[in-house]
Amino acid sequence: MKLIKRLALLSALLVVLLAVVFFVASAGQESKIMGAETRKEAPGDFISLTHGETHYIQSGPQNGPKLLFIHGGGITGSKVWEVNFEYFVNQGYNVLTYDLYGRGYSDRLTSEYTPELLQEQLEGLTTSLDFKDSLTIVSMSMGSLVALDYAIAHPGQVQKMVMLDPAITGEYRSNPLLQLPVVSNLLMTFYWYPRALENQRKEFVNQSLFDTYSIDLKYFMEFEGYKHVNYSTWMHTLNQNKLPLISQLPKDQLLLVYGANDPYFPAANVEKFKALYPSLKVKEVADAGHMPHMEKPLEVNNLILDFLQTNPE
Repeated sequence: MKLIKRLALLSALLVVLLAVVFFVASAGQESKIMGAETRKEAPGDFISLTHGETHYIQSGPQNGPKLLFIHGGGITGSKVWEVNFEYFVNQGYNVLTYDLYGRGYSDRLTSEYTPELLQEQLEGLTTSLDFKDSLTIVSMSMGSLVALDYAIAHPGQVQKMVMLDPAITGEYRSNPLLQLPVVSNLLMTFYWYPRALENQRKEFVNQSLFDTYSIDLKYFMEFEGYKHVNYSTWMHTLNQNKLPLISQLPKDQLLLVYGANDPYFPAANVEKFKALYPSLKVKEVADAGHMPHMEKPLEVNNLILDFLQTNPE
């Protein structure tokens, strides 16, 4: 009996110790709050939508053709479009980009990050800004899932779409241990978060560019909600297969651009896209990873512009 009591006491002490270490580690990981003070430094504007504040930037002639950029799941939000944004403004486009909930300067939510949530955000934004008719959408990674849902929900509104390394096949599968509530919290805090920044290095061929980009990554990682937005996105969005929806798009409406060295978009996926959408235009960008528009902005911008200026056959 004494041995059992000692083991029980030791177990209790270990649990308490683990809890203390966990809370200390957590407190040091997301020490900032995304609020009014932080947003003073943000470019662009903010709008209150159904689920929270949304940061957006709009520029270019009001009567110019509408062009919407939707970023992927990365925490830096619309900053990934900075070079591309300015290029198309200078080409005479009325350009809009925004931060998905949980990213950039938009609100971090405690609710689940689902395709429906992201769709409601985009619906609210385009309606509020009267940015709906004759719209072209350029999206990357998970943003292509949002763009595709929107195009299917609004047939006739979206004239053309460009997808950069789209994450719409639902192939992401999380570690089964993340299905366990307590274990998932421990893994996210002790294993995933300390490695999160460096793990993104593989998305780039140009390592110097990643070193520069990682400054923004580190900045936005420090805001409360970073672990939740990633975990919830894995569980509710990146595992959704939206690929069959492309068959509902009008002919000659879609351009696929992908980095030849993207670890998340294998070249074999191109045939899956073509099987559902035979008129697909495809461009591979050499020496580029998951974000070719950052690594090869001039090449990608020209590819997009050529596609936008080409009339359907």
